Amino acid sequence: MKFPQSHTITKLTLTTTKYIVMGVVFTIGVIGGILSILLTKFTDTKDIAKTRGMSAESKILPKNTIKRNDFGYPDRSVKE
Repeated sequence: MKFPQSHTITKLTLTTTKYIVMGVVFTIGVIGGILSILLTKFTDTKDIAKTRGMSAESKILPKNTIKRNDFGYPDRSVKE
Protein backbone atom coordinates (compact mmCIF):
# COMPACT_ATOMS: atom_id res chain seq x y z
CA MET A 1 0.00 0.00 0.00
CA LYS A 2 1.32 3.36 -0.99
CA PHE A 3 0.98 6.35 1.34
CA PRO A 4 -0.24 9.67 -0.12
CA GLN A 5 2.37 12.24 -0.88
CA SER A 6 2.98 15.01 1.63
CA HIS A 7 1.73 17.61 -0.86
CA THR A 8 -1.70 15.98 -0.93
CA ILE A 9 -1.85 15.80 2.87
CA THR A 10 -0.85 19.47 3.14
CA LYS A 11 -3.57 20.54 0.68
CA LEU A 12 -6.15 18.43 2.53
CA THR A 13 -5.13 19.87 5.90
CA LEU A 14 -5.22 23.47 4.62
CA THR A 15 -8.60 22.96 2.97
CA THR A 16 -10.08 21.36 6.09
CA THR A 17 -8.70 24.10 8.32
CA LYS A 18 -10.02 26.79 5.98
CA TYR A 19 -13.54 25.39 6.04
CA ILE A 20 -13.53 24.95 9.82
CA VAL A 21 -12.26 28.49 10.41
CA MET A 22 -14.68 29.99 7.89
CA GLY A 23 -17.56 28.09 9.50
CA VAL A 24 -16.63 29.37 12.95
CA VAL A 25 -16.13 32.97 11.77
CA PHE A 26 -19.40 32.91 9.79
CA THR A 27 -21.31 31.49 12.76
CA ILE A 28 -19.88 34.08 15.16
CA GLY A 29 -20.65 36.86 12.68
CA VAL A 30 -24.25 35.76 12.20
CA ILE A 31 -24.87 35.33 15.93
CA GLY A 32 -23.24 38.70 16.62
CA GLY A 33 -25.43 40.39 14.04
CA ILE A 34 -28.59 38.83 15.42
CA LEU A 35 -27.66 39.83 18.96
CA SER A 36 -26.91 43.37 17.81
CA ILE A 37 -30.32 43.66 16.15
CA LEU A 38 -32.09 42.27 19.21
CA LEU A 39 -30.23 44.56 21.60
CA THR A 40 -31.07 47.67 19.61
CA LYS A 41 -34.68 46.56 19.27
CA PHE A 42 -35.36 45.83 22.92
CA THR A 43 -33.18 48.40 24.69
CA ASP A 44 -33.97 52.04 25.21
CA THR A 45 -31.51 53.99 23.07
CA LYS A 46 -32.78 57.46 23.92
CA ASP A 47 -30.12 59.80 25.22
CA ILE A 48 -31.02 61.51 28.46
CA ALA A 49 -29.62 65.00 28.19
CA LYS A 50 -29.41 67.40 31.10
CA THR A 51 -30.63 70.32 28.99
CA ARG A 52 -33.86 72.22 29.14
CA GLY A 53 -36.62 71.27 26.82
CA MET A 54 -38.25 73.66 24.40
CA SER A 55 -40.07 76.35 26.30
CA ALA A 56 -41.44 79.79 25.59
CA GLU A 57 -38.35 81.31 27.21
CA SER A 58 -35.95 79.65 24.81
CA LYS A 59 -37.65 80.83 21.63
CA ILE A 60 -36.09 83.83 19.94
CA LEU A 61 -38.64 86.32 18.75
CA PRO A 62 -37.97 88.06 15.43
CA LYS A 63 -37.18 91.77 15.60
CA ASN A 64 -38.21 94.54 13.24
CA THR A 65 -40.97 92.59 11.55
CA ILE A 66 -43.82 94.43 9.96
CA LYS A 67 -47.23 92.97 9.27
CA ARG A 68 -47.84 92.95 5.52
CA ASN A 69 -51.00 92.80 3.45
CA ASP A 70 -51.74 90.51 0.50
CA PHE A 71 -49.74 92.71 -1.89
CA GLY A 72 -46.58 92.78 0.25
CA TYR A 73 -46.93 96.39 1.43
CA PRO A 74 -46.85 97.26 5.14
CA ASP A 75 -50.30 96.95 6.65
CA ARG A 76 -51.06 100.25 8.37
CA SER A 77 -54.35 99.10 9.84
CA VAL A 78 -52.65 96.71 12.29
CA LYS A 79 -51.20 98.30 15.42
CA GLU A 80 -48.13 96.59 16.77
